[in-house]
Amino acid sequence: MRLLSITFILVITFFSSFAEASCAEKWPLWQDFTKGYIQLDGRVVDRGADGISTSEGQSYSLFSALVADDKVQFDRILKWTVDNLAQGNLSIHLPAWKWGKSNDGSWKTLDMNSASDADLWIAYSLFHAAEQWKEKSYRETAVALLRNIARREVVDLPAMGSMLLPAPYGFAVNANTWRLNPSYMPIQLLRYFAKVDKEGPWDEIAQNTLKMIVATSNRGLVADWVLYSVQKGFYPDNEKGSYTSYDAIRVYLWWAMLNQRDPAYVALRPYLVDVVQFSPENANLPERINVKSGNEDGIAPSGFAAAIAPYRRTVYGHKEESPLSLGGDSSYYDSVLKLLGYGWLDKRYQFDLNGKLVMGFKACLN
Repeated sequence: MRLLSITFILVITFFSSFAEASCAEKWPLWQDFTKGYIQLDGRVVDRGADGISTSEGQSYSLFSALVADDKVQFDRILKWTVDNLAQGNLSIHLPAWKWGKSNDGSWKTLDMNSASDADLWIAYSLFHAAEQWKEKSYRETAVALLRNIARREVVDLPAMGSMLLPAPYGFAVNANTWRLNPSYMPIQLLRYFAKVDKEGPWDEIAQNTLKMIVATSNRGLVADWVLYSVQKGFYPDNEKGSYTSYDAIRVYLWWAMLNQRDPAYVALRPYLVDVVQFSPENANLPERINVKSGNEDGIAPSGFAAAIAPYRRTVYGHKEESPLSLGGDSSYYDSVLKLLGYGWLDKRYQFDLNGKLVMGFKACLN
């Protein structure tokens, strides 16, 4: 009997130690990010841009907190976002995209215009947070936010149909031309929204996003910005720069993370896989690649490698080890790309055929 008791104690001790080790080994990149970029009040700081905060930064951090199963940080980030970017009510107001230090020295909203990609990621994270942490209020906010996105940030393009504008204001070039950003519309998020909001425009936006990428891709290169007009259809935006760079790098990330049974994954593959600069043999990625000529210039920051790590795995079968830290020279944008790219590569999260988030594990709470 005594031997059984000792054995039981040893078994309990072993599993307790295993649990503690698992907690100690939880997502190191997220721990780095929370220390380097998130204030105690939940503000995500872009230290390389005069200490501003953006709805993009808040949205990617919300999603990463969800993946890390870090409800404490999730609620802090959400509260700061609501209080400072959404005038205290995210169910009514789209979050302002930029907050920081004004010319008079005060800290406040610097631009009330919203950013639709951030709005989509916030809504997506709230829907999943409601399920993961069993809080009804998250879903109620997500439903209202998604309805507001559809009402204020979706336009009916002539001869095309529903499309997501980058923001409510400033992207209708004239009465017949609109400016669009391909990286603002991850297909997996649109798939998910089409399931939770069956009357919404999300399926049509997904189909038109696919058409946009197919129409504007050249040798696998997709431009940061695209124009649409009835006369020309979709075409690269020379004024904003017809380059694959800081925006479009995310197009390759979103596509590589798509569920491979998604028809869009198969349809887009021929239009995204011929980028010779993204092959694993190229250690130094260019900062910009001209979509028309293929000419490149500059040296890309470290976040670009993280953004195309899933692409290299998907296209080339290239196996890359995730770093144990973000790196001391990482900027805010590099860091969020590392969270997204390496988090997927490590199977901390995936997307199912309907765009639903599938968690690879349940992390210990901070």
